[in-house]
Amino acid sequence: MKTFLRITRAQFLPVILVPIIVGTAVAWHSAKALNPIYMVLALIGSALLLLAANIVDDIYDYVNGIDPISDRMFPPDFPGWKVIPRGLVTLGKAKTWAFLCYLGALLLASYFAFMAGIPSLILAVLGIGLSYFYVAPPIKAAYRGLGLGELDIFVNFGPIPALGAYFVQTLRLDLLPVVAAIPSGLLTASVLINHDLIFHDPYVEGGKRSIAVLLGRRSAMKLCTAIGVACYLYVAILALLGVFPLTTLAVFPALLVFARQLGVYAKKEQNIPNYARATSISFIHSVVFGILLSLGFFFA
Repeated sequence: MKTFLRITRAQFLPVILVPIIVGTAVAWHSAKALNPIYMVLALIGSALLLLAANIVDDIYDYVNGIDPISDRMFPPDFPGWKVIPRGLVTLGKAKTWAFLCYLGALLLASYFAFMAGIPSLILAVLGIGLSYFYVAPPIKAAYRGLGLGELDIFVNFGPIPALGAYFVQTLRLDLLPVVAAIPSGLLTASVLINHDLIFHDPYVEGGKRSIAVLLGRRSAMKLCTAIGVACYLYVAILALLGVFPLTTLAVFPALLVFARQLGVYAKKEQNIPNYARATSISFIHSVVFGILLSLGFFFA
């Protein structure tokens, strides 16, 4: 179980659960539609998708040489160590785990297709494809550069799950849940960029061309700062224009968490522990922001 939890990075599950909650909150706000059972099943399906995606990420980072490089560069007690290079799980077993998680997500999507409609299955298949080809050949989006990996994360942790959650509640497709989930997608991409600050040097040596590698660590931190600021401006403008209810301005207390992230960026001397701290804080910020945004829709 410890090995499974480490390879799936289960502690990051909230980043995929939040857009489901956002989509459900928008469904309640716009149509007063709320099926608690469907919400729970959507949360389970999205969780399985994230667990599978993280296993696939570890499989291909090992196959492409990234994780062996990281294992050589970092000390043995480095908190981000991976299980495959240390022989705690074989590639075959890891692939089996990923397959079973994907299968569970697909079965739930098939159930929703039967109960709600085919769009739920289409969205699930799209999400599975994006999560798999994030690192898997032939696409290997995270290795291509040009921000393709980060774009993949943005779509798969924002618009797709939010729209899927909205659809199974309301039985219709709409633009509002997509628009509402844009901050979740952006902030999750920011978590990834912060994570890649830790693994910048192994990525450079192994050829994984993430934005953190392309821009360099300092410029990547500036980009994450801009993303955070843009999310607050985005919600404020849409709330003032009447696209979002004014209650969504409840996201602004999350600035207290964002300020801590900026404090880490402001340190003159940067090191791996600082990058790990920035990753943890950006993760918390993403979750808090998304929950407060959801509450703004629920209680409008």
